[in-house]
Amino acid sequence: MQWTCSMIKYSIECWLYNDLQDRFLLLRCPVTHRHDEYWQPVTGGRNAEEPCVEACLREVEEETGVKLAVEMLETVIPEFCFCIPEARIELRKPVYLARVRSEKVVLSSEHIGYYWFDATEVESHLHWDSNKESFRQVLAFTRRQFAPAPSSPSR
Repeated sequence: MQWTCSMIKYSIECWLYNDLQDRFLLLRCPVTHRHDEYWQPVTGGRNAEEPCVEACLREVEEETGVKLAVEMLETVIPEFCFCIPEARIELRKPVYLARVRSEKVVLSSEHIGYYWFDATEVESHLHWDSNKESFRQVLAFTRRQFAPAPSSPSR
């Protein structure tokens, strides 16, 4: 049976990244009737009128206790869209990166744990394909930021 997405849901996704340690924060989500426990970055819903940046700052603080300034957010994917067939929902969200130096987290009751994973380990811990895809783009983004400038040919 072919599923179509009949509803659009707006959200945000934010990857907290300690660039000194090359580690990303993942949050542990609890078991529900739909799935087992799994790891994911900060995510959260927003209404269509709520500015994405404001929703991101709010969700990061709600889920981790981390207060970010607007200037700390880097847009990696302006609009990441995918369908969740079993829920018949199309999810639309920007994907942000926020570089942080402190790994202190105050976990919300929405999650059951957190861990700062080395960049090389993150993808293997992600459950959802959409998170794996966005993480690949986030990781590539961080690597481009620090790539050495090409040297000019000597004469």
